[in-house]
Amino acid sequence: MFDLLLILVVILIVAGLVYLARLDGTYEVRRSRSINANVDVVFDKIRDFKSWPDWSPWLIHEPNTALYYSADYSEEGGFYTWDGQLVGAGRLTHKKFDRPHRIHQSIEFTRPFKSVCKVEFEFEQKNGQTEITWVLQGQMPFLFRFMTKKTKAMIAKDYDLGLAMLGGELDPQSEFPRIQFMGDATLDPVTALCEYFEGPQIEMERAMQQGFPALENYIIDTKGTITGQPFTAYHNVTKDVIFECDMSIPVMEGINQGNYTLKHFDGGRFYQICLMGSYEFLELAWYSAIAHVKMMKLKVDQTRPMLEIYENDPRQIADTNELQTTLYIPLK
Repeated sequence: MFDLLLILVVILIVAGLVYLARLDGTYEVRRSRSINANVDVVFDKIRDFKSWPDWSPWLIHEPNTALYYSADYSEEGGFYTWDGQLVGAGRLTHKKFDRPHRIHQSIEFTRPFKSVCKVEFEFEQKNGQTEITWVLQGQMPFLFRFMTKKTKAMIAKDYDLGLAMLGGELDPQSEFPRIQFMGDATLDPVTALCEYFEGPQIEMERAMQQGFPALENYIIDTKGTITGQPFTAYHNVTKDVIFECDMSIPVMEGINQGNYTLKHFDGGRFYQICLMGSYEFLELAWYSAIAHVKMMKLKVDQTRPMLEIYENDPRQIADTNELQTTLYIPLK
């Protein structure tokens, strides 16, 4: 019996190795954004490693990460290292400057796994703006090749967020996100009048633009009492990226429901994240929020919806950078 089990284990191991050997572990991530700044200004911002904590999509997760800069950190051969509990450890080095078109770098990850990748920043001046392209070329360690596709998608989100924050550093008049991880929070139960939605993201955005004002007008017209800020309760996102959610406005009990639904949402323990900025950055904020909760090794309560609370009214805000949205991830 033992011999049979051993043979089965060996077969499974060999099958797994054969599967990994057939996978292509190489990958490239390329993300771009136009920034309202001169190309030389953008070039020098990237060259200055000491500016990176201001717009790094990783260091926002752990601002107290230990950083070390070489004496020539902004020159060819200069580098900085990071060492954190959440973001791991590694080293980023300037390899070559091709001013003003390109910066060549090498990034070495030492924790949580070892890997060396090629990084480039490409710059192109267009109509007074600079189009910056952030590129990563790497290869997953053999045993992690099955994660290549997921890793590419994650890095792409990180790069999108980093470029958006960089845009805010160089042009404060542009739209840019500010994300804060606020920590544990306790919410009270709430009763809300809701309109259910199920569909892809682009249709959801259109539905919200019409649905929330219509819901609010209905409550006012029927002399209902609004008791809190409007929010979206996300119940599920399918593999096909179909959202199942409720557009919701807290109300007093006893309201005439009409064609809407009155629902009760449980309170309890949540992880709170704050986004300052346009709603266009909500997807990146949610990505960062979920990644942060995973870094913290917190357990998500799948029985309660994730909440997206709109703290101020976009109709009364002149600058979208002042829009405030609080995200709540339910925890066990």
